[in-house]
Amino acid sequence: MLYVPRKSKNASSQTSPDSPFGTPDGGSRRGSRSGSRSGRHGRRYSSRGGRKDSNSSFGSNGSVRRYGSIGRKETVAGDTRYSANGGYPSNVPDDCVPDCHCCEGLFSWIKRVMYALVHPDIAALGPKSFLHALAMIAMVATILGSLALILFDTSSSGYEPPSIPGPDKWPAPPPVKYPEPEDSRRGPLSNADPVNDLDMVGVERVGTALPVEKLWGNVKTPYPTHEFYENIILGDGTKPENVITVLPYIVSVQSDMVSAIEPFVTASESQVQQIFDEVMGMVSLSGKGMGFQRVVRSDKLSVTVGWVQSPSSVMQTTLVQGDPFISMQYFSAQPQILSPQLLNHFEVDGEKMKLPCKAGTRFTASKMKFGFIQHDALWHGYAFPPLDLECGGSGPLTLTASEDGYTGVIRLALANNCTHGTGMHCPGKKGIDSPDGYEDLLEQHSNILITGGSVGHEVQSKGVSTNIILQYHTMDLNEQFMDFDEEEEDKEEDKLVKDRKHRLSKVSDRFMNLMSESPRDQPTRKKNAKLKAEASEPERAESGEALLLILPHHRSALVDPPPPAYAELCVEKVMLGCMTPYSTETMVLNLELPTFLWEPPVSVPLKYEDAIRAAIKEDTEKFKMPVNYQTGAGDPYNAGKLLSRLARIVLIADQMGMDDNRNMALGQLANFTSLWLAGKTQNPLVYDKNWGGMVSCGCVYDDCGGKCKPHCDNGGPPVCPSLAEGSFAAGMDFGNGYYNDHHFHYGYILYAAAVVARYLPEWGKEYYDFILLLVRDVANPSHDDEFFPQYRHMDFYAGHSWAGGIFQPFLNGRNQESVSEATNCWYSIAVLGDALGDERIKDIGLSLYAMETHAAHEYWQLHRQDSPTLPNAFTKNGVSGILWSNLIQYQTWFGGTTWELNGIQMLPFTPASEFLLPQKWVDQQIGDFQASCTGQCVTDGWISLVCMAQAIVDQEGAWRCAQKLDDSVYSPYTAEGNGNSKTNLLHWIATRPIPDDDDDDEDDVLV
Repeated sequence: MLYVPRKSKNASSQTSPDSPFGTPDGGSRRGSRSGSRSGRHGRRYSSRGGRKDSNSSFGSNGSVRRYGSIGRKETVAGDTRYSANGGYPSNVPDDCVPDCHCCEGLFSWIKRVMYALVHPDIAALGPKSFLHALAMIAMVATILGSLALILFDTSSSGYEPPSIPGPDKWPAPPPVKYPEPEDSRRGPLSNADPVNDLDMVGVERVGTALPVEKLWGNVKTPYPTHEFYENIILGDGTKPENVITVLPYIVSVQSDMVSAIEPFVTASESQVQQIFDEVMGMVSLSGKGMGFQRVVRSDKLSVTVGWVQSPSSVMQTTLVQGDPFISMQYFSAQPQILSPQLLNHFEVDGEKMKLPCKAGTRFTASKMKFGFIQHDALWHGYAFPPLDLECGGSGPLTLTASEDGYTGVIRLALANNCTHGTGMHCPGKKGIDSPDGYEDLLEQHSNILITGGSVGHEVQSKGVSTNIILQYHTMDLNEQFMDFDEEEEDKEEDKLVKDRKHRLSKVSDRFMNLMSESPRDQPTRKKNAKLKAEASEPERAESGEALLLILPHHRSALVDPPPPAYAELCVEKVMLGCMTPYSTETMVLNLELPTFLWEPPVSVPLKYEDAIRAAIKEDTEKFKMPVNYQTGAGDPYNAGKLLSRLARIVLIADQMGMDDNRNMALGQLANFTSLWLAGKTQNPLVYDKNWGGMVSCGCVYDDCGGKCKPHCDNGGPPVCPSLAEGSFAAGMDFGNGYYNDHHFHYGYILYAAAVVARYLPEWGKEYYDFILLLVRDVANPSHDDEFFPQYRHMDFYAGHSWAGGIFQPFLNGRNQESVSEATNCWYSIAVLGDALGDERIKDIGLSLYAMETHAAHEYWQLHRQDSPTLPNAFTKNGVSGILWSNLIQYQTWFGGTTWELNGIQMLPFTPASEFLLPQKWVDQQIGDFQASCTGQCVTDGWISLVCMAQAIVDQEGAWRCAQKLDDSVYSPYTAEGNGNSKTNLLHWIATRPIPDDDDDDEDDVLV
């Protein structure tokens, strides 16, 4: 049986009696809430994998049509058929709950034993035997000894887990059978094969769910799934949707060419978009007779695509985010420079060419300038070595090499996108000079070709910051290709021609090696220097420093900033703000880290303690895991939220000294977390042998209309519906099988694992390798891991993660909605590393956490006025909903109300939220968040998030807000209440620091 998608009712505009604020809905629906879309946080039963994007980059109204349906019954939002009494055994003796009579009895015996110690009359112990008395004395001695160790042991400053009776049992994982990595600080986190070493189920896909081998070329599993270039390898690689955003350009990779299109920005209250036109803005580098494209190699900063005409004739391009050049490397090929536009200016090596350039006109060129009529743009071109070209006629630009044996590199770069003021994007319809000095910068760096890159991070010694490192591998084209003086050629023509052929032969070998070279084989350069502040005569760069264009989040964190003249030089305006030039081989960003980890920096004030203790008692004694999630007959996202909810209660109970309640919750948490990690759930996590990752098998859910135990009709592997073809499969488990949102889903599970490992170290050791499977899936640091791609979600140039997976290419590229859930994943990895005593894992989590938070502050949490990044027409909302490569929307995947947009960028609330959610931004947003939270916002449990956000700016008001809430908002069957608890709500409010009244403006940042 399957749920029928439910259409959501419009939020009422009347005052809701359910709202603790008693205010009307202040938010209007900016996007339709489709019944076919399963919002992760609403009662909708489809998912991201089956969505269809209607946001054309040629201008749209921001609406999103979504198709597809979910393949199992969802267990969110008030499904009352599930019994609350079917929970997993707590593994705590029944006679210790709910009133802890056994504990009271223990305290009584201790008192009597102590009395006996000072009054030798053994009869004081009553009619018990002498042996019992000795046992009790030994117990007291042990307790006192433990207290002494805690109070006086100074041998270690780290956290020492208390002595906790573990659960009676937890599902034992299979034995591990693999060698440890040779170097624990470098290379893979683990060498374990998920299938052969850890006995996880391995599955294979079919049909369109498989990677397209002809697009990947010789690249093999594991395949990247979230890179900036992902569109070029999805589908058949030939559709308009296969374009990718490689700032400052939109790039199209086709069967015989690469094309660059310069976009321009439009903004409204509902969206910001980079508009582009494939006719007006396109220039291309091609090769006559070249075959279908394929990926040659990739890394975290670039992708190299190659074409082959014959075994001896090839070409390839390396696409790098921030590279102002589009380049093509040719070996024994016939290059072409093409555009559908007409020329109004054409210059070759400083001499203006007569226009139109008649067919058959030949010339030799090393430097060119192209002025285009339709797009009103000026492009520079460079050839290493010079090549002979022939005009194709008076129509659109067509330049073809006179011969087909050219070996070298051709590069194009946009110098000015508003030369005469005729372009529709030109402000005021007036021509604008090229940014001061930028044309000289292009020429200075035209000889430095980026061939790839690598990334890294390093937490600084005091742990207050981390360095994010982007290292670019370069080739100096002046060293690769000789310049020939005409007089010298006349004198020694035969010798020079011979030498040149020999040199080009070496270059061709270099190119052919690049076609099969892995990123780790490329040369690494370490020098990092600044741009020259002034340059009277353009000179070619000799240091290997490449010219990059950087974004606001780079500029605000650079360790080695450029001179002010270039820091303020806005050479390209994109939707995220101005791009400015930066010359470097290694870009280092220094990002702040939180000074706390497990607990907030403020302890619970005495006046709140009783209420929090009562909440802990209630949450631990009454909470039961929903029946279907006891056996894992549900999706990993909601399972993770439920586990994370329990984990927060365990931590808070421990902080409040309520050991029995802590252990009660810990027993459940260890059991249920073990099931998911070891692949023992009805909807197990399995290893995808084709793409390389841990994915959910999928569950065709059924409970016989409430008459039988919840189960998965498909029966588990090898029948995995979430890995099948089509939108139905891609919609299951919120697209987990198609790699949607893995860092959201697994972040919650990893947080639960961290808490269990903190209190049960033996469990952490036993499950270490299975926990690492999820860490490796979302944050594997090594390109040498044979089973998982490197840093699956994180885009080191963009500075944040991408969530959308592999179902289909979207015209607007990659996307991410909930930046707060992304930060939650990296925070969870940090505390996991701390719990396991693994500094490398902890550092990975902290560094990614710092990156994501930094980007959140720049691009999701917006200044409503005078934004330093996004256009003010959009920033009046104060928050971004979905951020795409080429579009930012004020809506979510599950709705467009104000409470949905604010809530999805705040949840879940943990100690990490204190670093993520600045007081100033919350103060700006809280009024709208409160006013809009009526109806479904209350019944689905989102209202608790409103109270928690309010606490950042008004602790007392937030406490009153929390006291008005009905316990139903924490129900494990509600869309958002399942991830929160009364304990977590009250503890968060009670531990808020005193709000900062300092209203000083932040430093100005270039728009």
